[in-house]
Amino acid sequence: MKSKLSIIVMFFGWLIFTTYLVYASSQHGANTHQYLLSFNTPTDFFFRMVIFSALFGSHITAYLINERRKLLESSRESGEQLSNAARQWSATFNAMPYGVLLTDKESNIIRANQYIEAITGMSSEELLSGKKCYKTVCKIDKASEICDAKEGFFSNETSTYEHRDPLSSKIYSESVTPMFDSKGRLTSKIHVMRDVTDARAREEKLTKTKDAFFNMLKDLDSSFREQRDTHDSLVVAFSNIIDAKSSWTRGHSISTTKIAIAIADEIGLNSKEIETLRTASLLHDIGKIGTCDDILNKPGQLNDHEFKLIKEHTVKGEEMLKPIKGLESVLPIIRSHHEKLDGSGYPDGLKGDEISILAKILCVADSFDAMISDRPYRTPCGIQYAIKELTRCSGTQFDSAVVNAFLSVLKDDKLSKPSRPLIKKW
Repeated sequence: MKSKLSIIVMFFGWLIFTTYLVYASSQHGANTHQYLLSFNTPTDFFFRMVIFSALFGSHITAYLINERRKLLESSRESGEQLSNAARQWSATFNAMPYGVLLTDKESNIIRANQYIEAITGMSSEELLSGKKCYKTVCKIDKASEICDAKEGFFSNETSTYEHRDPLSSKIYSESVTPMFDSKGRLTSKIHVMRDVTDARAREEKLTKTKDAFFNMLKDLDSSFREQRDTHDSLVVAFSNIIDAKSSWTRGHSISTTKIAIAIADEIGLNSKEIETLRTASLLHDIGKIGTCDDILNKPGQLNDHEFKLIKEHTVKGEEMLKPIKGLESVLPIIRSHHEKLDGSGYPDGLKGDEISILAKILCVADSFDAMISDRPYRTPCGIQYAIKELTRCSGTQFDSAVVNAFLSVLKDDKLSKPSRPLIKKW
């Protein structure tokens, strides 16, 4: 937008030029253009140049006037923006929830926000009247050369320190950032302070709470270990009671457990699964406690009725252990340790993947130990015979992967050097 002055200047330029054209036209008529282009005397040339210059000069002058106006307006806007920015910066500076002050290289305060004014009890004018930061803020009467924050002045990085106000006992965290000029000389320091009294109190309380919590955990851990030891002892006691039922089965539960753990290790089961298998193996024949001794020790072949009673020990074992809390994962293994892959096992006639891997492992371990052990109705079959039977029935009665793992255990003699203790406590 053009200014009024530039318009007036252009108007007068055109007015002079137009007036001269009208005058020349009235004097020379149709020959006006020839008259304007002919210069009879130097005076004519000079006069006409003045007329033409008035037109072009008025345009140039109007342009310069316009540009000057724009420059003044831009300067005025920049000044207002700078003024607004200064007010905004000042408001932001004072609204910060932290103390911020700027000091020179001699530790004289040259700028401070309202937070600093509040904690020092001084006005801005007082703070900027040559006050030293360490005397005013930290309230310590020592030279800046030995001030704690002085150490941070010799690096280009921000350094953080804590100090306690001796009057209010408040704890402040102070970050000091040195500022350098283009030649690397220290010019000033920016200090940022925040009250960490409540935070330190919470940390102290949290530390005390943490220590108390850890002590409680230690007590709970000790109590848990005692309960776990009692649990293991009871499991072993039950196992011994089971095996003591008949002289022919003494040690069977321990041997079966040893074999089962070795197979589980070979397959790569995790510790939780192996612990479950360990307990199930030790207690797998607990249902035989309710079976008549005459049947267990009978030297001849069992009849159908007697065999039916023997087969009930899997279900009875599950029922006996159901009331005991913590043995929930063991129950299906005890119930299913006589199931076969082809569905010919008992008590539920499960097939294939319906049988858990832990029950499959226990089935192989139990069958192998039974075949190589003395029984009232036969002498031990021997290890080679037992291996042939497991191999022959692999994939039909026994899980192939479990049988292969067991054969690998035998080949590497891992039963004589078990990787895990039989009972966790012992």
